[in-house]
Amino acid sequence: LHDPDLRDYTSVIIREADRLQGLIDRMLGPVGRPRAERVNLHEVLEHVRTIATVGAPTDIALHIDYDPSIPECLTDRDRLVQVLLNIVGNALNALGERGTVTFRSRVLCNVTLGGRRHRLVASLEIHDDGPGVPMHLSEQIFYPMVTGTDAGTGLGLSIAQSTTNQLGGLIECRSEPGDTAFTVLIPLEPAA
Repeated sequence: LHDPDLRDYTSVIIREADRLQGLIDRMLGPVGRPRAERVNLHEVLEHVRTIATVGAPTDIALHIDYDPSIPECLTDRDRLVQVLLNIVGNALNALGERGTVTFRSRVLCNVTLGGRRHRLVASLEIHDDGPGVPMHLSEQIFYPMVTGTDAGTGLGLSIAQSTTNQLGGLIECRSEPGDTAFTVLIPLEPAA
């Protein structure tokens, strides 16, 4: 552009577009490739449980049911923490003032995730005894802007699923009143 005013306006538009893109990227989840590091999955679960304990009402019990045989694996710890925090936050919101959340870990054999077969997969489950996911939302809960509460943004599970997919995994949900479980499946590639 030859007109200096047009160049200035164009620069402002480009800077604002970049700023808004950054804002959207932060809202939708982590940007860039996951950073694989040696991770103890039970340490991650305990970290998330500790954070949840601080924010949970006193009449919500947080239990553990861990499979001690799960080895360390290579995954992005920070992203996995965020996934589990999003799920636990939803569980606590669903329970309100009383109930139980159970953190469970298991190893599954020969599981296909994203079209790829894995010999071992870690199953990290967040279980609650709340009212369950409303039937009319059960097929849509991982879509952006879908929420079952007035205060929800509808981004938590969408971000969690997207982030889990970046880690090569998947989130599954089964729910009925009094029995809801979100299961994070992560390939258990042993840390060398």
